[in-house]
Amino acid sequence: MRKIDLSRLLILSLVFLFMAAACDSDEETYKLSGTITKSGVADGTTVYIKLVDEGDDLYSEPLYSAEATFSSNSASYTISGIEAGDYNLFAFINVATGGESSVPDSGDYVTSFDVSINGDKTVDISEDYWIVYQP
Repeated sequence: MRKIDLSRLLILSLVFLFMAAACDSDEETYKLSGTITKSGVADGTTVYIKLVDEGDDLYSEPLYSAEATFSSNSASYTISGIEAGDYNLFAFINVATGGESSVPDSGDYVTSFDVSINGDKTVDISEDYWIVYQP
């Protein structure tokens, strides 16, 4: 019976573990991007965009999120690393004082809709989608 060198065994074990870990991380992810427009929003105003599980509400913690800054009545956003699936998209423009990034304040502009991610996607949010938030 041949003796196996301990260092070779260790190297082979590490190679096997690395290959197994690489197989687990092969899940494809996608990008959601777009342009948000709203007239009358001051330059420098922040818009928050978040994806939550389908069926979750505005107050749910985001699975994926982004922030963008308005300039000349528009802002561009990108969210990367999104797994394929069905989500609710919530966005709000922080025009009221003292907002935090996950929940709007009274007077902020808000919108929401369902979005299915199965590849890179562009979702533009135009003027017509926004309403004034009144909790």
